[in-house]
Amino acid sequence: MAEVCAAADEGQLPLPANLANGANSCVRLLTRVGPFLMEEPSDPVVRSILWRPGGLEHEGSEAEPQGKPNGAAGSSEAREPTPCGHELVHYLNRFLFLPGFTIAPRSSMVGKLRGQLPTQRVDDRVVWSGGVGVSDKVPGMASNPFLRTRVEVLRCMLACLSGPLFQTAEEYQESPPMWLQRFASGEVCHTANLFCSLMSTVFSYDSVGRGLPYGSLLANGAQEELVDVSLQVLCIALDFCPDQDASLEEEDATKARTFLVDNSKLHASSHGLGYRSAKRIEDIVPSQTAVWGETVVGQEDEDGWVKVGNYYLPIEVDGAQVLTMQNESEAGQQRQQQEPPPAPAPSRKPRNFFRHMLKHVEKDSEIDLIYNGLVRHLRSVYQAEMTYLPGSVKPVGFYQEALVVLWHLLTTNAKFTKRVVERHDTNQVLLPVLYLLQQARNSMHLVGLLHTASFVLLVLSSERSFCVRLNELYTPKTVPLDIPGFVGNHADVLALLLCKVMSEGLLKPQNDALVEMLLTALCNVSPYVKSFALESCLKITALTERLSRPSYFFRTAFTHHSLQFLVEMLNNIVQYQYEGNTMMVYAILRQAEVFERLANLSLEDYKPRNKKKVSSSDGSPAAGEQDAVEEQVEDMGWAPSPEWLAATKRKFPLQALTCLIQHLNPDIEVLCRENEVTDQDEVLRYLKSTTLVGILPVPHPIVIRTYQASTYTSMWFTSYMWGVIFTRSQRMPLYDWKKIRLVMINS
Repeated sequence: MAEVCAAADEGQLPLPANLANGANSCVRLLTRVGPFLMEEPSDPVVRSILWRPGGLEHEGSEAEPQGKPNGAAGSSEAREPTPCGHELVHYLNRFLFLPGFTIAPRSSMVGKLRGQLPTQRVDDRVVWSGGVGVSDKVPGMASNPFLRTRVEVLRCMLACLSGPLFQTAEEYQESPPMWLQRFASGEVCHTANLFCSLMSTVFSYDSVGRGLPYGSLLANGAQEELVDVSLQVLCIALDFCPDQDASLEEEDATKARTFLVDNSKLHASSHGLGYRSAKRIEDIVPSQTAVWGETVVGQEDEDGWVKVGNYYLPIEVDGAQVLTMQNESEAGQQRQQQEPPPAPAPSRKPRNFFRHMLKHVEKDSEIDLIYNGLVRHLRSVYQAEMTYLPGSVKPVGFYQEALVVLWHLLTTNAKFTKRVVERHDTNQVLLPVLYLLQQARNSMHLVGLLHTASFVLLVLSSERSFCVRLNELYTPKTVPLDIPGFVGNHADVLALLLCKVMSEGLLKPQNDALVEMLLTALCNVSPYVKSFALESCLKITALTERLSRPSYFFRTAFTHHSLQFLVEMLNNIVQYQYEGNTMMVYAILRQAEVFERLANLSLEDYKPRNKKKVSSSDGSPAAGEQDAVEEQVEDMGWAPSPEWLAATKRKFPLQALTCLIQHLNPDIEVLCRENEVTDQDEVLRYLKSTTLVGILPVPHPIVIRTYQASTYTSMWFTSYMWGVIFTRSQRMPLYDWKKIRLVMINS
């Protein structure tokens, strides 16, 4: 490897055939040997060979491998040998940007012109294509031999990074593989160039041939293969989140403080203190209020503002303090004023430089390129099924990896999320995500895709601009979704498909978390939806009836959470969007007994029964026996108590719905009796002519729930991503499935 790099540095272009062939042989051999070296993570011999300075020759040394490929700093006498693993990672990265081997440099890189090998600096002479990190005007290096060599090297890199497959989740969290730590450290040459090259290659690739029928046939097959393996390497690099990086990402959270929203000095007549989109009093965010007397968690800035999530609250209004810090005594404040400020802590470098760079992709042009590329890749999956010409559109095979990268962008890069939801048509990404959700709902091998799509919807639903854009009219048959025909907006598409997925998953206790997550997304968007179609209203109220059945409500100590979110969703619609949602109001009135039963729910409705499976001849639940099937999955180790039931019922926001039913139901009954009304259109016209101003209670503040990072979720994504890579690498099997411990392999 060193000989090939030395020849390229000397300007031997093209590389001599014997050196190029030898380099390819080394890469292919390491691709096959790499996974074998990972199978026993604690093997002392392998660890000594790869990661001990000097290998087995220095077996007595206890020093941890911290050296760089060019050796440790200091005099030549004190310099330690470089660990073999460090050199392998170093030369693999060099191979990806080696003139005459994988790239044709845009300017001379011979002798002094080459300069020092960059690590965290982008060199536009060697980046594969423009777009991210460099101008999109930079021409690409689309030479077929170069593309195939890059694929070979990236597959070798992927094999060397496969250590997590052979560890349990606990082992991976306690001791991540050294290959992965070294690769993501940012201390390896061309780290920044690799990130920019992978991102640009993936998101500038046109998988549909500019929209022309059979345009994909004109594309280079090696280019798509390069995009595929680039996405996998990118996913693995972005997924690695060491403890130190987690603490860096949560550093702002540790500085957060709890503040009381205090009206004792201002004496305002408003319901609460309005959130601001910027640090200006006039930039009030509509329908976002911190209620007086409640507490908020945020980070105090030095200019009199507290940042809460993506919004700001002023500490003072008209000279009166409206935010009071909690859990801090006056003595403690005086002590802080008297004591000198502590010395600043030394800056810490991120242990995953790829995540660091992803977090700082901030140029509008780069964000637009990434988003458009993601939409293009995800849309190709369903576009292939909607063409009149068979096979005229080719779906990409890496849609799961593309969705995972979208997830990392949404949860890591706040600037990306803000620009996408405010400046782009987010319905373009909503529809392919819903299609993937539909395709995965009944496939065991796609259960990871099902949850990933749900996580993406949850994050998007917490953004106001995304929710407002759901009111745009939906063109029927835009996407082949298995939902009833309707005339409405994109919110109807979301509601109808999620209701279908949830209805099919209610019978399986393992889907409780999924149902709760999808209902949380619906609850988040509900205050902003101006109108639901008839079909959506019927599905939502039917789902409410199913969730309110005692057999489901009392199944476990937590199943009521789903019903709570659904009732809150209906409450949001009534409180904030009554005028345009008379169809939903009518559907609620028709199901008045459901809400009455929920308000009067008691322990007498709880009827524990023995597990009993009732099924038809084909194995599916028998008709009319749905309650029995739901009861068979009852948590036999738990029983509700009066205290639990009382606390649970207090969480249900039924007051507005009860007022609605008590006020409108008698009037509608009189209308139907006196005018002999039998058509629902007459009832809807009456509902549109009425108002509930002064009838309903004071609108509650809008509560938006979003994803909260956790170790469990991060580990789940790691397992899911490696499971996808394993299943898609079986054309040339690299891994012994009997040795894999991170995921369960069914033979």
